[in-house]
Amino acid sequence: MAGQLYRTLSLLGAALLLTACAGSAALESQTRQRDSKLARIYFLREKGMVGAMGGTAGTADIKVDGKNIGALRNGFYLFVDRPAGTHELSVQAAVSLPYETEIRVEAGQVYYLNLGAAPWGPPGQVLLNQAYAGGSGELLPPRAGLSGAMSGTVLYRMDPGSGAALMAQLQAP
Repeated sequence: MAGQLYRTLSLLGAALLLTACAGSAALESQTRQRDSKLARIYFLREKGMVGAMGGTAGTADIKVDGKNIGALRNGFYLFVDRPAGTHELSVQAAVSLPYETEIRVEAGQVYYLNLGAAPWGPPGQVLLNQAYAGGSGELLPPRAGLSGAMSGTVLYRMDPGSGAALMAQLQAP
């Protein structure tokens, strides 16, 4: 019994370690020119204290309209181009539930979405989490209460000036 528990915990630890070591990856071209008929959506992930100290948090998988578009770790960004309209977004990090929300976009516009720590909990803990893992901008509301309450990583919408300034500090995948 103790041996089985030890093996289970060892495998869980190894899986978490491998997740933390994984890099950022985009599944769509990151060199394509902007098309004025499409909206460009940037997904940003601040360095936070983790990145500032040379470490890395686990990657966060991102989906748009149910399709996996890539994974981000702290200090990186990626983008997708999508037609005007409402798009479903999902971000999931490590062992938490996915954070699901939606965004309405217009053709020719640029949107900056920041992956960050969930803003729920005691005020001191929220500030510590956001300093550790990042998280600034206006929270995009979750599609369901459980999605928000049980998610380790959420999406914040940033204004164009703040988003572009943050992106200048980050690396492409």
